[in-house]
Amino acid sequence: MYKLMILIWIWILGLNSIFTINQFEGDANSDRIYGVDDSKSSSSESLEEDSEYLIANSSESLPRRQAGLSGDSDGGKYTTDLLVGEYKILPQSDSAKTCLDCHSEYIENEVVHAPAKKDCQRCHISTGVEHSLENNTAGFTLKTEVPGLCYECHDPKNEEEFIHDPTQKGDCFVCHDAHNSPNLYLVKSDPVSGVCYECHELEIPKNNLVHGAVADGDCIGCHNPHQADNKELMKSSNLGRLCRSCHKSIRKELKKEHLHKPFKKECFSCHNGHSSKEAHLSDLKTRDLCLSCHEEVHEVIKNSSIVHGAINEKESCLNCHSPHASSEKNILKTKEKDMCLSCHNTRITSDSSSITAIGPLLKEGNTIHGAIKKEGCSGCHKPHASDKHTLLTRAFPVENYAPANVDNFDLCFSCHDKQLIENPITKTATNFRNRDQNLHYIHIHDEKGRNCNLCHDVHGAGNKYLIKENTRYGNWLMPVEFEYTDKGGSCLTGCHEKYSYERIVLQDSLKLKE
Repeated sequence: MYKLMILIWIWILGLNSIFTINQFEGDANSDRIYGVDDSKSSSSESLEEDSEYLIANSSESLPRRQAGLSGDSDGGKYTTDLLVGEYKILPQSDSAKTCLDCHSEYIENEVVHAPAKKDCQRCHISTGVEHSLENNTAGFTLKTEVPGLCYECHDPKNEEEFIHDPTQKGDCFVCHDAHNSPNLYLVKSDPVSGVCYECHELEIPKNNLVHGAVADGDCIGCHNPHQADNKELMKSSNLGRLCRSCHKSIRKELKKEHLHKPFKKECFSCHNGHSSKEAHLSDLKTRDLCLSCHEEVHEVIKNSSIVHGAINEKESCLNCHSPHASSEKNILKTKEKDMCLSCHNTRITSDSSSITAIGPLLKEGNTIHGAIKKEGCSGCHKPHASDKHTLLTRAFPVENYAPANVDNFDLCFSCHDKQLIENPITKTATNFRNRDQNLHYIHIHDEKGRNCNLCHDVHGAGNKYLIKENTRYGNWLMPVEFEYTDKGGSCLTGCHEKYSYERIVLQDSLKLKE
């Protein structure tokens, strides 16, 4: 009996010398064997043939081979190429397996996290619990909690003034996949907006125009995904520069002399960054948008009886002004006269009025009103609104006859000498005189003064001194037969017979001859 017990003990010791692991129970049906199948031979050769891997849990407590050190032992080859945490997976044949032989889904996409390719232990360590295909998450845990684990390789990106909430909380996996993704930066969706909309609500009404970046789902085209020194995580404090990084066609406008103030760096003063029902992604209809800043113009329009028709048209202010920049003052689209004539080149009619075509009057060869040459149209007309007819800047009568006083003809006398209607005798106030008799005064005095525009076209005419070819008197288009001479001229109209005048008096003539 005693001898039998000794033989059994020796037999048990022999088996223990063959088994490489006695802490874990074996699983003969698993691809990864913890221990061995005791139905097989007890020799080292049969163990190596029948077992795919021998697993050891500590390099300090196991022999050289079991610790996973490279080399040959008992004819078997083993290596440490496939370390996973504290486990050393020891291939027992030339066709070695790795973690990825079972977990290939972690590298199946185009973009793979570097540790997932070849260094699982960079993130995972053993817990000492059995790891098997039936429970392939058991037995391992992260070395360190996220985000500390991520920060071992990646910068924290949480040091600027504004930090994205997941970054602040260290919840990297809200946006990124830990192993692989078909998308750059291991982002979970393509386009990236799919991830963004998980947290951020962006309602776009059905018929709205949509910013191209939003339509493409490219949120990070404008926003930093982790942190920024700018509100709403914008990539630049200069929004103008940010916008122009895509909208390259408007860069050249920066070189123009006159820039709309928001154009340089505040595009969102006028435009919505995501969508709008208005053209150009404007926040409001053009007129309302412009007047929300240009309060002085708003006041003029609100308190005036006549508003420039262009303002009430669809493009409103943009009919005349560039929204960004111009080589012209007041960021007009082109030179003032050309800008006005782009509409006033033909007759403009409405239910209540009709405006003569101005363009033909200013054709080459005509006499052009000096005010237009010097100041353009705005010398006499307001561009936005006025209480005076035809948007005039100052008083000027509408009727053919009006009391002859300076106040009634204030527009004219802002440039011309008021002695024209105050002094019956003059040698200096006007060239329209017979010697020193003021012929302007004869036409415009007392309570029934004739309007200047009965004889003069205020824009341009074929005759010298802006004298009309004909003038309207009621329904009659009355001819004005004016002839110019070096000393004066003559006039024959339906108002009177032909009258001639000479400016030079006898003594003046003698002085000229000397």
